[in-house]
Amino acid sequence: MTQADMQHMQQTMQLGMVALETSRIAQQKAQNADLKRFATFEVQEQTTLAEVLHSMMDPATTSATGAAAQSSQPGAASGANAPAMQMDAQSREMIQRLQNTQAGEAFDRQYLQGQMEGHSALLQVQSQYLQSNPQNREHMNVAKIARAVITEHVALLEDIQTKMK
Repeated sequence: MTQADMQHMQQTMQLGMVALETSRIAQQKAQNADLKRFATFEVQEQTTLAEVLHSMMDPATTSATGAAAQSSQPGAASGANAPAMQMDAQSREMIQRLQNTQAGEAFDRQYLQGQMEGHSALLQVQSQYLQSNPQNREHMNVAKIARAVITEHVALLEDIQTKMK
């Protein structure tokens, strides 16, 4: 596994962890039905993606033993030999702000904005990796699939944003 492969996976996992944690909060607090449904999709997607990336980083980990994103600790990734994922201060602050915001329109707008920014960053990570002419076909295919799903999620978020105005 090359340095570029590792960096791509770590960036994707870090950004995905923020999307996962904020979406878990939104599953409980979002008032907008479309946003609440999106949060559920995002939790499922990020949980699966984290499991796939953990298994790629540690081939001895199987889906049965590497329930990567099941941790309730923000910023803590599980998995036997997976490198510890730490959120940056800005991400922790965003999660804290969402936890402290009352359910309602302000929460929905905050969550939507955070997801749009996070998905834009995730899309950029995938695109940069794919433009780097990666040699590992497995990593390249995961990045292609992730890019397609992220693009779809950006379209969903934009549609929700239009309806909320």
